[in-house]
Amino acid sequence: MWEEMGQSGTMKRFRGSFVLKVDDRGRIKVPSQYLSILDQQYGKELYITSINGDRVFLYPLHVWEGIEQSIEKIKVRSPEIEEYISRTSFWGNESEVDARGRVLIPPELRKESQLDGNAVLRIFGKIDHMVVWHEELFKEKSLSGEFSDEKMQIVSRLINEASTLPGKE
Repeated sequence: MWEEMGQSGTMKRFRGSFVLKVDDRGRIKVPSQYLSILDQQYGKELYITSINGDRVFLYPLHVWEGIEQSIEKIKVRSPEIEEYISRTSFWGNESEVDARGRVLIPPELRKESQLDGNAVLRIFGKIDHMVVWHEELFKEKSLSGEFSDEKMQIVSRLINEASTLPGKE
């Protein structure tokens, strides 16, 4: 699906995580590693959204439009798809990374996800998009409990299945 590649001839991915802060105007500074990927592959336009308001998704607009195109192909949509569209639209806002690498998080979403100036925030690379969490909330929701062997087996199976799909060579 993606033709653009990095200098080494391979797609660059958003990976790892970085600590960041929200400034007094509600902006976060996108880490330079992620800015480089945006510049080389996607451009500065983003779709900022959430599903539950607990975290902020930063999709390069090109990636978000691919998600919309996939949804568009579904002629009769399940209630879950309709709810997903409603939630991502409720929180959603198109934005652009400014010349200094900052992006404004909409006030209502910033408040709901507890992304205030005093909090330790973390931005996570999620391969083709980024996610911003209040660090303590992330630890509470995502790092509580163990990542079991059963979960690892499911992940391995899904990755193996995806690698055998047509067009994934």
